[in-house]
Amino acid sequence: MIELQPYSDHMAMHVFSSLDPNDHIEAELVRGVSTSHLAIFADWRSLEGARLLSLVITDDSKLRTPFAVLGLSNTGQAGVAQAALLSRSHARFKPHLRYVAKKIRRELPTFAEQQGVHRIEARSWSDHPTANRFLRCCGFRLETQMPGFGASGAFTFNQFAWISPNLKGETKCV
Repeated sequence: MIELQPYSDHMAMHVFSSLDPNDHIEAELVRGVSTSHLAIFADWRSLEGARLLSLVITDDSKLRTPFAVLGLSNTGQAGVAQAALLSRSHARFKPHLRYVAKKIRRELPTFAEQQGVHRIEARSWSDHPTANRFLRCCGFRLETQMPGFGASGAFTFNQFAWISPNLKGETKCV
């Protein structure tokens, strides 16, 4: 069985040291420079104390191989969070990622309600061959395409959002 375990530096480094090539490219595009897995790990680690949720996801082998990291952080806006997932080979871990997506889709409404989160945003490089589909499988919907990423501004990212199905509508301020 795939396990979602609390974040640990040691297990996370297994993921960062062999990121899926497209996840690594996406991370470089966000930064605008070529970068090592160590720098990506350091960026991820620097946000650890501010996360609502931080997990390392392991496979079902005897070794419990870490294959992905998942983080959810507040954005500073009431009820709004941002999500990120980085993984090792999407091809090798395809069934595992499918399982994770279904689990997120199933458990996200309850978790978000418990945390007071009504909206979760996630961005992905528009040319990433699997990230956009993964987000849709998790229950996120494409909101817009955002050009202007990368050092030259030549790359487009997609903005996805999950909106709580429990929202009751707009509340007017007095």
